[in-house]
Parts: sequence; structure tokens; C-alpha cells
Amino acid sequence: MMQNLESLHGAANDEPLEVKVGALLRARGLTLALAESCTGGLIGNLITDVPGSSAYFLGSAVTYAYRAKEVVLGVRHETLARYGAVSAETAREMAQGARRLFGADIAVAVTGIAGPTGGLPDKPVGLVYLHLSADDAEIGERHIWDADRLGNKRRSAEAALALILRYLGQPIEQHDHAGTARGGKMTLPEFVGEPILVQARFLPDGQVQPTAFIWRGRTRYIAEIGRQWQEEADGISWRCYLVHTPTAETFELRLAPGEGRWMLMRAWPRPDVA
Repeated sequence: MMQNLESLHGAANDEPLEVKVGALLRARGLTLALAESCTGGLIGNLITDVPGSSAYFLGSAVTYAYRAKEVVLGVRHETLARYGAVSAETAREMAQGARRLFGADIAVAVTGIAGPTGGLPDKPVGLVYLHLSADDAEIGERHIWDADRLGNKRRSAEAALALILRYLGQPIEQHDHAGTARGGKMTLPEFVGEPILVQARFLPDGQVQPTAFIWRGRTRYIAEIGRQWQEEADGISWRCYLVHTPTAETFELRLAPGEGRWMLMRAWPRPDVA
């Protein structure tokens, strides 16, 4: 249950998010800039892995220190002093500063605590704030990842790309157990019923918490665990989890505790990200 998923799944069988983002930016004639802190340029690296990205990507400001955020991006000293570098307020000013600096149509900022040190009681390791700034939108997100340093950076980069996709008109909705999207739109789940490989951790109280899984050749990292419940089926008392990924897909995972066996029972993937 604790295997390294990255070493097992091989190449993904679908288009990476950075490819989808690039295609939409190019089709709509929009430009993108980034302001990165905890990701250290990872988002820009992913975007520029796509051939022809110079047509829409203007640049990235990797502002790791407080001073860099102030001097390069114009983040106010008062904002940093009051809220800290890892905050929704700082992420917003970083994104707005990057849009001004590069003259971009869209700018996305990320700031957080990648770990393994640096966490505080009110700001744990894995806490990340994202912000997208555009003429017609200011969108912020907050996540708490629970991977190692590199894993937290990768998840933040994926969440940033998913945020851009949603803004560009590919809404990636999350769902509750009844199959209702959080925005109110009804969608039907795909009934899967397949065994899957899951990476999980054990909490101090003995509970098992899934952190990532492989489905259809792709590793899905778990950004949020929603409803949890017990369900009897085939003589097994299953532990059920409704989980959400950074790309806002939703899945129902089930664990047979006595066997360590995981099943993916239902999925609410969107065609554009599945």
C-alpha cells in the first residue's frame, strides 16, 4: 500500500495539463506569466516543455525571498508584514504584480511551505496559496498537501495548471456523494469497480488516509478527502472515501481494512482531464 506510485505507472496515456493549457492559450490569443515562490520555477519549466510555448508564455518571476517579492513584483511590505509570505493576500499581489511586470493577459502566482521544515501551528507544511489574475477575474485557491518536498511542489504546479484550465473555460467541477457538482450541475458517475494501487499513510489514531492512486495509467494525487463512511458489501466492511484531485476530479475509493485491498468504485472525471 505504500509503494512509490511514480515508479510503477509509466507514461501517462493522456495529454498533460501543460499541453492543454498551451493549446487553449494559443487558440484564444492570450498570454501567460507566472510568479513562483515555493515551486521554484517548476510551473514555468512544465509550460516551456511544450514546443511553441513562446507564442503565449511571457515569463516567470521566481521570487523566493520577501525582498524579491517586494522589489520584483511590487508586493507591499505591509502585506508581507501582516499576513506573511504564505497567504492569500500575498499570492494575490504576486499574481497582479506578475501581470503588470510582463504585460500578460493572465498571471498565476504560487506561494507556500514545501517542507519538510518551516511549518507553523497555523501554517502547516504543505500549505499552498494560488492566485490567478486577469482583467475579468481574480481567483484564489488554498491547498494543504501531505507529500514530501518534491511531491508538494509537483502538486502545486498541477493545481496551478488546473486553475488556468478552469479560467480558460474548461470548468473542472467537484462532486458530492450523490453526484451533484459543487456548482449545482448534476452529473452522473462512471461506475468502475476496479482494483487499484493506492499510496496511503497511517494517522496517529490508526486511520488510513489515501494520498495518491493510479488509474488508467495515470497517477492521481489527492488534494482533499471529503465524505468518509462504512459500507457492507460481499461480506466485507469497506472503508469508503470520496476524494478530490488537484484537477478537481472526484473519485470514490474503498478499502478492505483487513486485506489492505483498494477498489475504485465510482469516478466523476471530465473528458478534458481524464
